This record gives sequence, structure tokens and C-alpha cells, in this order.
Amino acid sequence: MNKLTTLAVAVALSLSGSLCAAQSHAADRSYDPATSDAKSAQSSSDRSIWLGDDEHSWVSAGDVGATSDDLAAAVEALVDQLTDDELVIEVQRDQAGNNWAVVLGGYCETESSCVQYTRMVSLEEQVSGADIAGDSGAAAKQTGQPQHFKLSVVPTALPSVDMANVVVQAQVEPFRGNQPSLAGDADVRRVQQGLVAKGISTTVDGWYGDGTTAAYATWQRRLGYTGLDASGIPGPGSLASLGQNRFVLTNKIIVGARTEFSGKRVNARTRSMLSEAQRLFGRTIAITQGSYNAGGVGASAGTHDGGGVIDLSVSALSTTQRWQLVKALRRVGFAAWWRTPAQGNWNDHIHAVAIGDTDMSLSARNQVADYYVGKNGLANHEADNTPSAYRVAFTWWEKY
Repeated sequence: MNKLTTLAVAVALSLSGSLCAAQSHAADRSYDPATSDAKSAQSSSDRSIWLGDDEHSWVSAGDVGATSDDLAAAVEALVDQLTDDELVIEVQRDQAGNNWAVVLGGYCETESSCVQYTRMVSLEEQVSGADIAGDSGAAAKQTGQPQHFKLSVVPTALPSVDMANVVVQAQVEPFRGNQPSLAGDADVRRVQQGLVAKGISTTVDGWYGDGTTAAYATWQRRLGYTGLDASGIPGPGSLASLGQNRFVLTNKIIVGARTEFSGKRVNARTRSMLSEAQRLFGRTIAITQGSYNAGGVGASAGTHDGGGVIDLSVSALSTTQRWQLVKALRRVGFAAWWRTPAQGNWNDHIHAVAIGDTDMSLSARNQVADYYVGKNGLANHEADNTPSAYRVAFTWWEKY
């Protein structure tokens, strides 16, 4: 095996603007190996050391079948090495058996002028001075310092895609039809164009309907996802892979790791939303059913199978306080309703769905769509009975 040569990365890594979504969608992790001839874009000011193709044949060893846990471990190991705009999209192994993280990053100077790059970061704790280019190997004498090489820059003007706009339309339009009032048509078109470029048929019209949902689910399955990870709702990893060399992600949605709130399972994004809603409400919020609870409660009809969905206790609240809690939840980006025994086989509670959560089930997705058009999110799709004083404009966490 040829020795690994590291790069002095010339592209500034203290990048401004937003790019890729971070590693949060449960198994949304695949890496599209499509590349461009970035070497031709080098300038005299580029101090990076490029490796010739004959010097990194190890790449043919490919990825190591990394799971979401593997990626999470890689991110944790590199937490001090990555910028907020960088995403670990794969783990690869060289011919010597050393693991390397594939990091995708970039920045936008304007909406239509973005730069995208990939770099390889060593996940090995020890490196030798002989493997370091320049500086007489001094830096390599430190242990536990990830080393970098193989930088691929795409200097062409890339458009941006607002991830939140795409995800929101993916959660509203399949069930409720084209919604011209949503702001993401241009972003959805770029995603549709990306799918077509991958050989997946869909109409390029800016409407994230059933056809685009099915096409995007095909893309997710092609990358190896199954179940809710191949629902047709874009996750950050699959969207970043689709956009590689094509568009740059902005306004990313990061659901984060699974954690707890009020003793029930939620993801980090939902926890943050609940914490803020609790602050607005001014009282402690108690959860009776959390997220990722597949098959837990039959009356929930699968809405709690994925992320972003919770039920809240209202037994200690007055009527006014119940509506105030609904309003607080809606302000931070939940589709929320007060459920009563007259509506179904359940006790009084508040049901809430975190709009934009990329882990949610399709039944929860359809509740978001109902909420957008002023419905109750139940099987009868009746009008939302929330008093006007407790209603707020449709929003989501990142927008809040």
C-alpha cells in the first residue's frame, strides 16, 4: 500500500453560510460516488497536495457498510474537527484496514454561487511522521489528531436548495395536493431534476406530490434504506447525496439523536421544541406517549411509529390552560390539537406533531397536511375546533 499523504486543506473550513444537513436521519447515510475533475480547477494559490489516481487505489476498497451508529461514532470522534456546515456521509477503509470518514462540506457566496468539497478524515488515533507532508512531520507526532487528504472541489456555481422548504412540501402536498402558497417550488424542482438525472422518473413541476414521493422513496431504497427511512420524505444524508455536484443544502433540518423528555422517548429536535413550548407556557409539560413507539397504542393509528410525535397530559390543566398549551406548541412548530373523549376512544390529551421532522411516519405526515389546511388530523378530517384566539400561522422549528 502506498503511504497516505495528508493535505493542507486550502479551502477555508471556517465557512460562512449553510450547506449540508447533519447526520441525523436514522439510516440516511449513503454516499454517491459521483465526482468531477476538481484537479483542473486548482489555482496557484491552492496549497493543497493532490494525490494522483495511482496513489489512492485504496478507494476501490469502498465503504465498510457503515450503520447509523458507525456514522454517529465517526461524528463524535471528529466533533472538534468538523464545522457546522460539514456532514459525514460515509466511512471508507483503505487497503491497510484503516478507517476514513468521508466529509462533505461547502459554502454559498450567493444563492446561485456555491462551492462544494469532500475531504477524507482519518479515524485512526495514531499517525506516523513519515506520512505527513511538509513541516518535517512535526504535526504527526501528536496522537489522536485526525489527518486529512483527498480534497475534491466543485468550483462551479451551484444553486442552493432550502431543505426545510422541501421537507415541508413533502409533508403537505402528497396528501393535500399542490399548495402554491408554500415557498419551496423552486427547491422541489431542483430535487426533481436531481432524481431525473439519477434515472428516476418524475415530473419536474415543483409539486411534491405522490409521484415525487414515490420517486424519492426509490432513490432512498437505491441507497439501501428501508422502512420509514425510505418513506419518500427527504432526510439530510440522501438529500446531500442527491445534491452532490448539483446543489447545496441550506436551512437544514437536524432531528438529532434519540433522547428523552418527561421520561418519554423523543429526538433532540423535538426535545428542543418542547423545552421552548414549556417556557412559553410557563408550566411543566408532561408526556404520556412519546415518539418511536411502533405498535404502542392502537388508537394512535401509527402516528407515533416514527419521530416528532407526542401526546401530552392535560389532566391538571383548566380549559383555558389546555388551549394555551396548544397555542404554545403551535408557536414553536407543532401541529397540535386538544383531543377529547367525544372524538375517539381516549382520554383528554393534546396530540402534537413536529412539522418538518424527517423521521415521522406517513400517518403523522398526513396530519401535518391536515393541519396546514385547517383540519383536525383525525380520520374524519373535520375542521380544526381550536378557538381563533389560540391559532397561529403555520410554521416549523427552524423558521421559529
